Amino acid sequence: MQNKFTHHHMTAEEVNDQHGPAIMLTQQDGIDEPHCVLVHPWQLRAVCEQFGIIANDSQAAKTIATLQRRMMGLCDRIESLVDWMALHSDHRHADLSYEMTQLHALHDLAGEWCADFDSEQAEPAVESDSIAAECTNAPAAQAKLL
Repeated sequence: MQNKFTHHHMTAEEVNDQHGPAIMLTQQDGIDEPHCVLVHPWQLRAVCEQFGIIANDSQAAKTIATLQRRMMGLCDRIESLVDWMALHSDHRHADLSYEMTQLHALHDLAGEWCADFDSEQAEPAVESDSIAAECTNAPAAQAKLL
């Protein structure tokens, strides 16, 4: 089975030679004879990694760890905001139902996005709905904390 890919004037073909699988790169410039290079797939990957075209495994792992850390930080801040709104916002003088609905939706999304991370990194979510139901003003929330 041969796979062939053409992009502009370059063609890449998967071939098998006496040494095993290889990729034949052919560049056609004008009417001149085409230039061909036969490379092993790992050689092509190493060249792409060297020039930053694709990330190597250690780069990918570092990027993933950084994104996980940032997502967990964002999730923690959203959770803190949900708690603060439930405990310290002025529900008595303002209708914050829309804001709380949006904040709970954001909290649910952040929790879903972080659900697949290692359980060591994730902390259990606080039941802010029950707190919000019990404490609707700042003095009651402060008394609850004490």
